[in-house]
Amino acid sequence: MSMLRVQVLICCLLLTACDSGPGKASQSEPDDEATAAIAEQATVPAVFRKNADLAACLAEESAEPDPAIAPCPTYVLQSLDYMLTECQGVGGVLQPMEEAGVWSLDVDADSRPEVFVDLTQSFTCYGDPAVFSCGSLGCPYFIYSQRGDAWVELGAVNADDAPGIEALPTKTGTPATLRGGCLGARPCSEMTYYKWKGNAYDRSWLEYRGHLVDVVPSNLLTLTKDASVLTAPSKNGQEIDQYPAGTTVVVIGAARSAPYKYVSPCTGCRRGFVEAAALE
Repeated sequence: MSMLRVQVLICCLLLTACDSGPGKASQSEPDDEATAAIAEQATVPAVFRKNADLAACLAEESAEPDPAIAPCPTYVLQSLDYMLTECQGVGGVLQPMEEAGVWSLDVDADSRPEVFVDLTQSFTCYGDPAVFSCGSLGCPYFIYSQRGDAWVELGAVNADDAPGIEALPTKTGTPATLRGGCLGARPCSEMTYYKWKGNAYDRSWLEYRGHLVDVVPSNLLTLTKDASVLTAPSKNGQEIDQYPAGTTVVVIGAARSAPYKYVSPCTGCRRGFVEAAALE
């Protein structure tokens, strides 16, 4: 996996401003589908497999293959090649962590679980641990599905959505809509929905305190006037905070029910709604 590809994926999946142009809302999902998804309780949760044999994968990458040992999954070897290069480039030594592991979830109900993995949670670069840092938002988790002896990438989910990610009901062989949020803690005020778009999963929409939000390309906009950040896309929404004119915010999505944007004023700030007319 090239450094450029990793950087692009991280930029697109995390709430950053890689696309500085004016974001337009993606095509809305039908409201009845969204309502059903929010109400759905019969979900299948991901399961964490602790102590996956990633130490053996690292040994395999660093030595001649041993035909007597089961081969390491290709999704691990491809990432290890990049991680070894980066770690050695700063004079460090790549080593597996004690809590190494992957999340598994059968996303298409075919009885063959897919895996969700962020290898920066399973390996560390001793000497310079920050070499794999993705900032305070964390690195994305990539989704892989086994196809014969190889593993195919199906997309990625944000770091705070991956632990405890769950699959909504689906027909056998049809990729389910995935739902996650709050690092797996429940109840959760913000749930993210990832839809299958034919060849990959896409972070499509959110449900925040019962309000539907269509995800837009993350971009930075500026408040043109003093504005309140609200818990609902309405003047009657509870105020979370107030920000003065000139404040720059990251636009995450557009509310479906009213002309409000769902924004994050800063990395550590609570997210909420501001009037779309107050942004430029």
